[in-house]
Amino acid sequence: MKTISLFTIRVLTIIAVCFSLAACDWFDGDNDNSATTTGDETSTGGGGDNGSGDDGDGGGDGGTVSDAPAAPVVTPSYDDWTLTFTWPDVAEATSYRVFEDPDGVSGFSRIGPDLTTNEYVNNISLTERNGARYVVAACNSAGCTDSDEVTLDGLDSGITAVVVSGDTAPGIGGGAVFNDAVGTQLRFDTNRLGTIAFLGSTDQTDSSGSLRDGVFRQSAGSGVELVQADDTTLPSSDASYNGFLEVLAADSDQIIFSGILNRQSAGSSTDDVDGLNNEVLLRNTAGVTGLIAREGEPRRGGTSFPTMDAGDIYFTENIQGNRLFGSLSIDGAGGVTFKPGSNTDGFEVVDDSPYSVGGAFWTITGAGQKEQSLRRAVTDLPGNLEPNFFGSKEYDQNPAGQLAFGLAVRNADGTSLPDSSNSGVYVRSAGGTFTEAVRETGSSARDSIDDLGSATVRITDNGEVFYLAQRDVSSFGFRGLYTNSVDNSDFTKVVRTDQLFLLEDGSTMEITDFIGGGGAFDVGANDKVAFLANAGAVSDEDTLLFWTNDGTNTSIQRYFAEGDPVRGLPDASSVDLDVPSVSPAPRLKLSRDDWAAFQASDESDSSNPRRILLATSPAGYTRLIVREQQQFAVDGVEYGEVTEILDYKMASAVELVISLRFDRDGIYGLQPDGTFVPSDGKNGIFRVNLCSADEPC
Repeated sequence: MKTISLFTIRVLTIIAVCFSLAACDWFDGDNDNSATTTGDETSTGGGGDNGSGDDGDGGGDGGTVSDAPAAPVVTPSYDDWTLTFTWPDVAEATSYRVFEDPDGVSGFSRIGPDLTTNEYVNNISLTERNGARYVVAACNSAGCTDSDEVTLDGLDSGITAVVVSGDTAPGIGGGAVFNDAVGTQLRFDTNRLGTIAFLGSTDQTDSSGSLRDGVFRQSAGSGVELVQADDTTLPSSDASYNGFLEVLAADSDQIIFSGILNRQSAGSSTDDVDGLNNEVLLRNTAGVTGLIAREGEPRRGGTSFPTMDAGDIYFTENIQGNRLFGSLSIDGAGGVTFKPGSNTDGFEVVDDSPYSVGGAFWTITGAGQKEQSLRRAVTDLPGNLEPNFFGSKEYDQNPAGQLAFGLAVRNADGTSLPDSSNSGVYVRSAGGTFTEAVRETGSSARDSIDDLGSATVRITDNGEVFYLAQRDVSSFGFRGLYTNSVDNSDFTKVVRTDQLFLLEDGSTMEITDFIGGGGAFDVGANDKVAFLANAGAVSDEDTLLFWTNDGTNTSIQRYFAEGDPVRGLPDASSVDLDVPSVSPAPRLKLSRDDWAAFQASDESDSSNPRRILLATSPAGYTRLIVREQQQFAVDGVEYGEVTEILDYKMASAVELVISLRFDRDGIYGLQPDGTFVPSDGKNGIFRVNLCSADEPC
């Protein structure tokens, strides 16, 4: 009888078991990061257990065991704002497992359950997975076999960079690059052609010792171009620019911008510029910059403006740093309307006598004609009325040049009206005529609307007016959203607080407030308005609603509610729409093609809420655009961790433009030891194409 040592029996048993396991991949070409698993845990070089062997003698009586499946061939895709992996059926595979290395350096870990289908959807934004690697393992009772590693290289996120700190600033010279003020101190605007105009400061200094900046533009599919640099000479002048303040992009593709001039010593120039007479308004057409208006006395190069009651006047600041052209609005043809800053003085050209410029708008048409388009106690309004004073809200202008605003009014003879009827919403046409959109009446016939001079007003492309106004009631229902867009009526209630209304699907709901006050709503191209509302007593019922007038019927649809799924956001259950503050970016913007972009908060970590930007499509799905405190990468370029959503605007019908601030190492803000670390990153402006398979362009 042959005897075998206990040690030998153990060795033979181990060898027999290993050879019976087809998933024992001793060498797989990447043995430090293999995603092959045993059970549910990640291992390196392990395999599944076929359960063979009984008493350690290698004989076993478990029956014939098949080999592990072949490796699956995996294809990644990114469409409809979701990351999807697919693979053909693998013979003998009974399930599949997916593993992820989220940044290419952290190592693989299992994501998701065992799968019996040939597809896995990873609900994550592509911008948050720079360098990521994936493996899919095909499994059966004999073990698992890994696929080749799959990367996301070549997948299109739909996002492209326009300008980022450190990029070359064209036309400036001297190797100038944009500094990290791009997107914060510097502003941008878009038009329906997809042109982006922005202010950009550089790492160069100008003759005054400040950072040299300029106005730039970028059209879809082209590079950044210089529109106007500072330290160059003002047209028809020997004064030079010292920087720029505002920028707007007209649908005519003209760029309108304001700026300031370098101060000059008295007598050193024919254009004497001091700190109170140094602001200009300019328009660039087809690459050529022309002067629209200039602050200061005409004899010093300033521009005179006509008035309704005192001939021509000119403007000058009474406090250094005041902005005459700081409140600008444009129409589609490049016409400009402005309301002078509060510390602006006016003087009559004929004799330099003072002229009060408060309570008035001025307009400069696309052809350059100047006019005083509205003046307190002078302008004739319908019903033998005149403006008494302006409310706290700004005006709104559409591409046709119609201007909508709220006013407190009085009789044309200067006598007061009753408090119940002394305000209204008015529209000034491009030709200068006025119509009354609505007047308060002090009665329930118009839902007790009150103080329309302080209403937030929006006007659509076709001239329909929507306004959010307070109500003169003592109950909780103190605000409402209204319009004049139905059947030529001057008053239709869209929705108000503390009142049930009917949704298009037949259900009813009630809102308790509008989220964000005057920023809670925005209008589209025609008779449609989107608004954010608190919709119930519990915290998870806030919602985005659309009201539509199709010419025959009106309806309200719920487009998004807290708890709805969000493409690109792993856990949408903690999305909160009622964000306390979203400054400086807007709360909600609506495109001409009915895409709504809006800010919210990710409250999955209640101690560290994160601001997020979402977009909801006309088809009713919602996707994540960007979230703070996450890495952000486009086309393999890592920009850092997002620290702030600075601004966003709707450009063409299906395009969103966003401005973001980044931090390089993710260490910023208030630290555990009480110190404050400023962001050390960069800023950038990006285009987001909202099209997808579900929403083709």
